[in-house]
Amino acid sequence: MGEARNRADLIIYWGCNPVETHMRHLSRYSSLAKGLYTPEGRKGRKVVAIDIRPTPTTKGADLFLQVKPGNTFEIASVLRALLRGERLEEEAVAAVAGVPLASWREVAEAIKACRYGVLFFGLGVTQCRGSDINVEQVGLLIQDANVHTRFYGLAMRGHGNVNGSNQVMTWLTGYPMSVNFSHGFAQFNPGEFSVLPMLARGEPDAALIVATDPGAHLPADAVRHLRSIPTVAIDPHKNQTTPWATVVIPVAPSGVAAAGTFYRMDNVPLRVRKLIESPYPSDEEVLAAMKERIDHALRA
Repeated sequence: MGEARNRADLIIYWGCNPVETHMRHLSRYSSLAKGLYTPEGRKGRKVVAIDIRPTPTTKGADLFLQVKPGNTFEIASVLRALLRGERLEEEAVAAVAGVPLASWREVAEAIKACRYGVLFFGLGVTQCRGSDINVEQVGLLIQDANVHTRFYGLAMRGHGNVNGSNQVMTWLTGYPMSVNFSHGFAQFNPGEFSVLPMLARGEPDAALIVATDPGAHLPADAVRHLRSIPTVAIDPHKNQTTPWATVVIPVAPSGVAAAGTFYRMDNVPLRVRKLIESPYPSDEEVLAAMKERIDHALRA
């Protein structure tokens, strides 16, 4: 994000609304920030927004492309084709995702012409059919853009330290998420071992929920299955999951009553200190105690 602040003269927001979800993002790191090589801030940048509806973020964009839902793969594909110089005729491809081909040409030309571009993408890119394939295609789009200029892609993470679990899982297994240990070794398959597909198939018969609120964030059918199985929730706050969880273990809030390392959305580690005392243990202490009990039961 420091690179985006100091160098980016092209900002693309795709499927995200940081004005409302990441309030200080624009002023500190993206379109409004003044950096070393972008001293004019917003005046020295071109901002493109791609979304299914107008939002406060799209209102401040130089170019807003309102697309039809469920066309992430098609959008990334047409932009890749334009960047690679493939011939697309308006007669054959009049529009993609409800947007005229001429507008996608404008985006592709802006990518080619910029010195340093950054694509910030959110859940809107993944919340349609083939979510993992969509993200892969967006990654390939960023690779194609780097043939012409310096270009970077960054996921707009939601909650604090949501990137931390990805970091730990990567250095332990080589995979960031959707890891299955049922065969005694790490297996990675986002389409098979992600939370939603597994809950949709009804495979889990127990769940350990740590520092998240599936009752508020997962689809209704996934929540229904969770409510039908034994569930342990470890969280510092009362939320929409704790009322129906089988066991609730309150813990000290991280970064307030428990020290540790947070990972920013661009993978930068930030050490947080313990500021106050709490009558509750930390997440780490609870999980370590659970692991000790499990190891003892296995030895017995």
